[in-house]
Amino acid sequence: MLENKKWKEYKIAFDYEYRRIILFDEEAKKLQALKIGKHKKQSLEFNVHIQWDNDFSDNLKWCNLTLNHKWKFCTFDNDDREELSNCCAEFNSFNVVWKDMLMQTCKEPLDPYSITLKEALQHLKDKLQMQEHFLTRRDEPIWFKCEYNKCKPPIPSNFSNENVLLHDIYKNLPYYPHIQKKKKRANSNAENYSSDESKFNPFLYARDIHKLKLIQENLVPKVVLSTNTLKNLLHEVIKNGYLRDLLDQENANNKKIHKKIKQQIYYNKNNPDELILNDLILTILNELKILYHDDIHKQMGYPLQLHHICAILLYCGKSCNAMFSYDQIQFRHYKWPNLDNSLCDAIHILHKHEKREEWSIELYCGLKGVRLENIDKEIKSGYFISHISTSDDIGVAQIYRSDQGCILHFHPSMRRATGIESCDVLWISPFKHESEISHQEKFSWNAKLESEDEKTQMTLLTWTRYDQFIQQTLQISTKWNHCIDLNVIYIAYKYWCEGDANATAKLLEEFNEWMKIEDNINQYKKIEKKFVERRCCNHHVNLFCIFFVKKEILVEQRTSLEEAVIHTVNNGLPFVEKDKRISLQKLNN
Repeated sequence: MLENKKWKEYKIAFDYEYRRIILFDEEAKKLQALKIGKHKKQSLEFNVHIQWDNDFSDNLKWCNLTLNHKWKFCTFDNDDREELSNCCAEFNSFNVVWKDMLMQTCKEPLDPYSITLKEALQHLKDKLQMQEHFLTRRDEPIWFKCEYNKCKPPIPSNFSNENVLLHDIYKNLPYYPHIQKKKKRANSNAENYSSDESKFNPFLYARDIHKLKLIQENLVPKVVLSTNTLKNLLHEVIKNGYLRDLLDQENANNKKIHKKIKQQIYYNKNNPDELILNDLILTILNELKILYHDDIHKQMGYPLQLHHICAILLYCGKSCNAMFSYDQIQFRHYKWPNLDNSLCDAIHILHKHEKREEWSIELYCGLKGVRLENIDKEIKSGYFISHISTSDDIGVAQIYRSDQGCILHFHPSMRRATGIESCDVLWISPFKHESEISHQEKFSWNAKLESEDEKTQMTLLTWTRYDQFIQQTLQISTKWNHCIDLNVIYIAYKYWCEGDANATAKLLEEFNEWMKIEDNINQYKKIEKKFVERRCCNHHVNLFCIFFVKKEILVEQRTSLEEAVIHTVNNGLPFVEKDKRISLQKLNN
């Protein structure tokens, strides 16, 4: 960065929560902050301005970037400048995303309330010209044109007048940052904070999508602090003020001796490796050893390590869970990287070992004070920003919902889905009404309003695969008077007939005739045990795989058992018997 007419090299970090750039001078060991905008992350910012220029004054070529007309940076190449530019653009509440001639994604921060379409296009033209000048020394573009119908979203033809404001073009988009008038509230700041903290809302809102990348980039490096993962985790719990969760009940409630305990276990805030794992003091270690040898864990083959069990126990049965969950929904994942990482790993491991394909139970989660006005536009389907505990007892969800709020209704497909990692924690949790945990995954589920009254908003969550194929599957099922298993229809339609309804109907007709031959059923009963041992619990699907393999039209030479395992365990079966009954009820009504 140019400072006092001299170039100084800095390491740089971007603090989007407080809208500032942190510069670190390694030689002087000093930090300085550049304030880019208002520190409140909820406020809108449209004043970020980024200008490019090139410097060929010496033997080297330099890519320059000027931020907000006062801070000048230089980089060695164009890619670095574009990356720096994109990072700076994130401070702005409105960006136009475009791709350069090298198909690199760029962001242009603009104020939609003051800039016209014509002016915005000129900004992009200037950037393209500056990039081309640096790469090839060409001075200016010969021809520049915007094809409005190819923009995403397309710019309507009635906005062909380039003097129209960007606000008028984009104001109806669901994620558009509208300026709202602020109303004064009588509540004090402390009261507001307490009210917000009591709400647990795991949804990722559309306006916060950009924060995901920051979490992913910043979280992983902070996890590797010690050679002992369990030490890392317990050190983090103590550092965040929850030593009591690691002690027996007598010492947990006696805060006066906590300082002495920290000395006894050699707690050093800055070095987890010095921590002594003394099970006479940190009695949670004894709990972990007992849970490790639990019969259920033994049947699985002991796949979890102690830090995995510890993470689940902390989340399900200790007081730090409340702050951990609240920090996550506030995008403060950086405070709990080890707990988050160990919990994700534990869920991932158990998800692979559990017989989720047998799951047919509805699950529920109550959210106090949460209400969504427009689910499709407000939230990003497929994402949770925190872990979620659910129960198969709707009464428990109603308790958590309190006087008013939302109840998340998890369709069984959410548990069966391969991309939505979940696990049963009943054998670890001290609260036996908790039955499942699920954590955030990309593009795996959809949410829709199921029912609503003054007190409760019931929101149904389903696996995207379920929503994608339920309508076509039920239509085909109706033709067969609902006598064929929905998952058989689904497999035939999606995998073996590649979405061809006529081919699916023909294949099912052949299967139906094959099923009428008693010897085929008897032959299956002789090998049924082999299928069940490989977690192939749906006998209709097993029979269908036997029938299909015997047709000898598979490209891959797989056995019927291998085919059944692939569809049942690996791919997942989205439908349960209840889905068929719901369809029949709709027809009868």
